[in-house]
Amino acid sequence: MQQTLINIPHEFAGLPLFGFGWALIVWALFGGIWLTRFYMQSASRKQEGVGQPLVPILVIGFLIAFIIPFIEPTDSEGPTGVQIRGYGFFVLLGVSSGIFIASIQARRQGVHPDVVFTMTLYLFLFGVLGGRLWYVMQKWSEFAVTDRNQVINWGETIPKILKFTEGGLVVYGAFVGGLIGCSIFLIRRKLPKLATLDLIVPALAIGMFFGRLGCFMNGCCYGGLCTDDMWGVQFPTGSPPYMRHLDQGLLFETPLREKGIQAKFEYRDAYHWQGEVLSVEPDSVGAASGLKPGSAITMQMRLVDGAFSEFYEKGLTTNTAFEIHGSSGVVDSLTVGDMPPRSLNVYPAQIYSSINGGLLCLLLWAYFPYRTRDGQILALVFILYPITRFLLEWVRTDELGQLGTSFTISQIFSLLTILFGIGLWIFTHLRRQPLAYPSKQSLKLASQRDP
Repeated sequence: MQQTLINIPHEFAGLPLFGFGWALIVWALFGGIWLTRFYMQSASRKQEGVGQPLVPILVIGFLIAFIIPFIEPTDSEGPTGVQIRGYGFFVLLGVSSGIFIASIQARRQGVHPDVVFTMTLYLFLFGVLGGRLWYVMQKWSEFAVTDRNQVINWGETIPKILKFTEGGLVVYGAFVGGLIGCSIFLIRRKLPKLATLDLIVPALAIGMFFGRLGCFMNGCCYGGLCTDDMWGVQFPTGSPPYMRHLDQGLLFETPLREKGIQAKFEYRDAYHWQGEVLSVEPDSVGAASGLKPGSAITMQMRLVDGAFSEFYEKGLTTNTAFEIHGSSGVVDSLTVGDMPPRSLNVYPAQIYSSINGGLLCLLLWAYFPYRTRDGQILALVFILYPITRFLLEWVRTDELGQLGTSFTISQIFSLLTILFGIGLWIFTHLRRQPLAYPSKQSLKLASQRDP
């Protein structure tokens, strides 16, 4: 796990990097070159379905000029720079890889790669929007900042929502959003929808491959407890698995054992963990305080969850983090340094999901030449990915059952998606239309480009 890879300074040579600064200048130059090339070859590119690049150029320019400065961290002296997160890095790596393999497939089918590039911008922007909205809706209580009257403070809530590079994109939300973005592009350009979506679907799978590696770097989407050390991984203090195990009272075993106490904690109530003493070593702190098997024991937090992580990162390990309470009062205390430095062993669900995305990409890529109807590749994704996602959800424990069942929201959506995929597969066979790619026009255009 490595949440932050590098820190980009706020400014260079007296000019800010983001906002109205260096990044916007570079993007303006790139956009100008892109527009110039487009209009110089506009006649042939319109035949090939290449979209007007002005819209994506303006959208990305808006992100650089306004959105990134808005979410840039600040302190008492002003903006502190932009942190390149491991999660965001792998997401962008997935996008780049997706564009690369989709461009290869497009050339093979006689489609201009700029069609793929422009459509990928729609896919990326709408995919991030959909994935983030899904995540925010699922975990709204973690994003909403309210005052004493429970009125939402949007000035603090919106920046938290926009910090998607720190993690928090749901695959299904990104998938739905991406398909909506692609559909808008295809409708505007009057391109064959199912055939063009078939071109880009393997790119979505390779995006999942890298995206889940980003989840591993961020520590999110983790698996359940693993008793086999060979298959399990541990995450550092402050990571989502660590804080989850702390919340469940699972991290007190080791520091309490060092004080001669073995206890089991059943539940947490605000800043208190209620439990029962299982055993007490003679001449220990617990024995001197009158603790014995069957006695009630309470762990009281002296630091809020976020402060605990902050103290650990700053090396303030001697500060009291928890107090041990028995029936007669305070027994002892645990400092920040007394707590385990890492979480318990958990299954690396992110790695499993990454492998799943990679294998799915290879399968779709291999099957592409054998498709007989447009839309078959898309239908395969709607059938195969939900099956594997449904199974992988059993490994994860970061989501709870929904609608009165043990199924997570992703498992429920997976079942619906499988039905949709089967319906799409049947629909493609009933249409009995020939493949749109490679069309005679696209092959002719391809031959004109090749020497």
